[in-house]
Parts: sequence; structure tokens; C-alpha cells
Amino acid sequence: MKKVVVTGGTGFVAGWVIVDFLQAGYQVSTSLRSMKKADWLKKEIAGAVSEDEIENLSFFEADLTSDKNWVENIKGADGVIHVASPMGNGTQSVEELVSVAKNGTLTVLKAAKDAGVKRVVMTSSQAASTPESGSTETLDESFWTDVDNPDLDPYRISKVESEKAAWEFANENDLELTTILPGAIFGPILSEKAVSSNRIMLQLLKGLPVIPNVDLEVSDVRDLARLHRLAFENPSAIGKRYLAASQKIPMAGVTKVYQINFPYKKLKIRILPNWGTKFLARFVPSLRALVPILDRKYSHTTAAAENDLGWTQHTPEQTVLDAAKTLIRFNLDK
Repeated sequence: MKKVVVTGGTGFVAGWVIVDFLQAGYQVSTSLRSMKKADWLKKEIAGAVSEDEIENLSFFEADLTSDKNWVENIKGADGVIHVASPMGNGTQSVEELVSVAKNGTLTVLKAAKDAGVKRVVMTSSQAASTPESGSTETLDESFWTDVDNPDLDPYRISKVESEKAAWEFANENDLELTTILPGAIFGPILSEKAVSSNRIMLQLLKGLPVIPNVDLEVSDVRDLARLHRLAFENPSAIGKRYLAASQKIPMAGVTKVYQINFPYKKLKIRILPNWGTKFLARFVPSLRALVPILDRKYSHTTAAAENDLGWTQHTPEQTVLDAAKTLIRFNLDK
């Protein structure tokens, strides 16, 4: 039985990556910043896999800010799926967040090298493949974000710099790296503690008074998890980047899906003008990430993942609906 190490096990994406690999017959060992979370995470994952599959899950304590415990827990694995990444809190400087992101990535890659494990699949972001506002291009994996773009926030810059650092280290140390670049990640939650980026779905489900005029380029978390595994299993993916979102849905379109499927909520659609979004973003941290994609005309293609790996995607409408159903199941919409 093959074994993979998944970093950041308590995260929304990592949880589904763990589920996907367990269901595919792998042993999975995942890092936790504190072993106090092990029982909770095992219960969360157990709700999505069989009794036999959950027995193939193990945990170890490690933090991206320290070299401690990484090498010995990666040694003997067939590969590393590096998902963990700092999100930032909206107050950190570019330098602070870039340093944390790059150093965390290099901690894991150096540990893999020292453990004798060459195969690494890493979660990056479409933030590392974002053109300047006004672009009308359809972008593929060859495009890299210009970090001098004044519209970029520290998080987006950190994703570019950490992915570049990963490729530089991999090329210098003969690691077999693949990077996965998701868009806005939504989909079913595994527990009430793993809402993550679905928080915006929850706000729409509760009835936002106004809705920003933004198209979301959606990655379904289940499809994203599967893409990590397909890339890991396919030698042709080594040395490549894969975009993981090409389908869009406007935020108002999400509310429309919820109006149709949850009529008892009596949701309204009132579009917030772009100037209003920009103004409120000065005071509302969750809106700041939307400002660079107001009036977005560019798009991405996932043809490489589809053609190389046979990857398929849920529709955005199904993704946001499935997200809402689990948010309601966990009584988070009250």
C-alpha cells in the first residue's frame, strides 16, 4: 500500500485531499500543529470514508515555522502533498506574509529532500496566474503573475513568491514537483469547524443586504482533491503546473441558485456598485480580496488537467448548492 504525507490536515482542502487518497487505497499521514486536534480530525474524516479506510490515517505534530518532526515523518513515504499555507490576517505586510509562505514551503521541500522523498504535489493558487485588471486573455499555466502589479494584496504576492521558491528548490535538488492552482475553493464541508472559504456562501445563504458585482472562478474542493491525486499518480505531471478553475458564477448567480433551492429563505438580489465594494473594502477585510477581480474579463483554461489527467469538474451551480446543503446540515445558516 502506498503512503503519502499531507500537510496541514485540519484545513478545508487538506481534509478532502485526505479523504480522496484514503478512498483510493492509500495510507495517509498528516501534519497537525497540535496533536490535540487529532481526535477531532479523525472523527471529521471518518464521516466521509469507510471503517477500513479510516484505519489507514495517522497523525504527527509539526509546524511550517519549524524543522522539527518533518524529516522523520516524511521518511518512507511515496510522496508529499503539500497543502498547508498561511492565509494571513489582513494586517501583515507583504514582506511578513511572503517570508512566512516561502519559508513554510521550503521547510517541507527540504524535509522531503532530506527524507529521500522526491515526489511532491503542492497547492499553489490562481493568484500566481493573475494578469493586470482590464486583461481579456484566456490564461494557461505558462502565465505568471507580475508581483509589481499594484492591485495585488499580500496574500496573492505570497502565493506567487512561494510557488517560485518551490520550483527553484525543486529544480536545484532534483525533486519531482507538480503545482496545482485553484481558484475560489467551495464545496461541501466535512464539519462545522471547516467552513473556510465557504464563509462567503454562508453569508449569501443568510441573505446579504447587497451583493458585490463579482464573478467567482470556482474550484470544487472535491475536484481539487482528486486533481492532487491524479497529478501524483501520473508521471507525465512531473514538472508541470495545473490550473484548477475555469468555470465562473457571479455572486448574484449563487444567490439565484439558493433562491430556487431554498425558497423559504426569501433571499433578495441587490447588486452593490463597484465603487461601493471598493469603499467598504477599506473597512471590511473579507471584501478586500474581491477588489482586484471587479469587472474581471480574463479567464483561465483547465485544458491541461483535462487532457493530461482526464480530470473533470462539477458545475459551479452544483458546487455552491452542495456547499449550502452541508452548511444547513450543520445548522450554520441560523
